[in-house]
Amino acid sequence: MAAKKKDPAARRARESARRAAAAQRIGPRPARTPRPRQPKSLYDMKPPGVFYEDWERPVGSDTEVMSTIATAFGPESGEARTMQLLLDYRRIYGPYIPLGAAGHLDLILEDTNLATDLAESMGSAQTETRDTLHSLHAQGLLLIADDGSLWLTAPPGTPHSAPNGQWAFIDKKADAPPKLVAG
Repeated sequence: MAAKKKDPAARRARESARRAAAAQRIGPRPARTPRPRQPKSLYDMKPPGVFYEDWERPVGSDTEVMSTIATAFGPESGEARTMQLLLDYRRIYGPYIPLGAAGHLDLILEDTNLATDLAESMGSAQTETRDTLHSLHAQGLLLIADDGSLWLTAPPGTPHSAPNGQWAFIDKKADAPPKLVAG
């Protein structure tokens, strides 16, 4: 006995008829609210404020960049240390680095007990805590306000964001570091 071949067109027609009958019985499906696509980086989320106006983008691989800097300035130079910091930031923030905000976050962490307190409560090293805080910043969960303070935030398109898809500044985590006085 030969097996029956299934007709895909007939199957599609039966399924369409079944859906139409179900829609008549229970009504049409409610319109679904589309989920906003989560941006890939802090740069894509366009955070507000003066600390997020300038973005740096080191070009080339880490090895190429460090080789160029070491040749021009020396491997132990201040320029090499600065470029290594930029490459560390790139690992956390992606290709575009909010250099002002990331550097300011480091100043806050040096000036306050925030990283120390978190490291103690989590039982981790302070450098790991620093990287964790930068990672939260890179995800838009921490931002630097225009006055230089650090805030817990909700990015646009998330359940706790402000109306109209705006950033929500939820809780101040640290005040701005004291102003540096030129001497």
